Amino acid sequence: MTESLESGFRQVRRTKEPRGQVGFDVSLAKHRETVRSSEMFKNLKEHLEPHSKDIRRVRCLAIGSFHEEFAALYQLALLLETCDHLKPSEGEPIRVSVYDPVFTTSDQDFIKNLGPDWSVDEETPWEPSEARYVLFFLPHAPLDLTERVVTLDRPHLWLANHIVKHTDRYTKLQLFDKYPVLSKLLNSLVNAQESVPDSEFKPFVSRKNRRKNKTRIQEQVVDYSAIPTHFSKCKILTDFNNGKTLADQPWINSFSDLTLHLIE
Repeated sequence: MTESLESGFRQVRRTKEPRGQVGFDVSLAKHRETVRSSEMFKNLKEHLEPHSKDIRRVRCLAIGSFHEEFAALYQLALLLETCDHLKPSEGEPIRVSVYDPVFTTSDQDFIKNLGPDWSVDEETPWEPSEARYVLFFLPHAPLDLTERVVTLDRPHLWLANHIVKHTDRYTKLQLFDKYPVLSKLLNSLVNAQESVPDSEFKPFVSRKNRRKNKTRIQEQVVDYSAIPTHFSKCKILTDFNNGKTLADQPWINSFSDLTLHLIE
């Protein structure tokens, strides 16, 4: 890889919530209990279950500094609960690799103290050929980073921002020009859903883009076959009832637009 992974991150506005170690431990325990008992987590476990026997690794990016940020602590709580749920009763343990350039020394020490199966890695420590065994968790990743990870790491299970809502601010051609792999991924999802009769999934279209669609006479044809990718289709396993399960909860916007995608 010629570029540092950090180049894919951008500075985002984060809600700071610094705390001492005792306060951190207490808050994390409470947040884990909130996540563990939530309908969101019940839904996630249900949709991960058919794939759980294959998941042996978790790669988490763009989580933020969980010692200093409100949303990041809830995201850490979900990461920990998910890893505990996936942990096999016997055999090889789940390996977890995390990274965010905003990590503090306290964040890095916390991860290292979780044991030898946890590590802080700027680059994914596994080969793309192993991606089928990895759950990717990118709770609030910018599009630059998302494009890079989908291109290089070839994810299969992708727990991240809803691909439709996350790219909605771009027209089809703009997205193709700026993020070609995500453009093809979005097209693969839309085509797959349109081919299913009476599909419950309805692609999200903002009011702004609905107006654009009404006034657009003919959009330039996009040749998705010109984009080399590891996937041919994408489907939504769960978007948590179109985000309703995620709304009006103690975690506020920590999991906004969170969606579990299957990329094949």
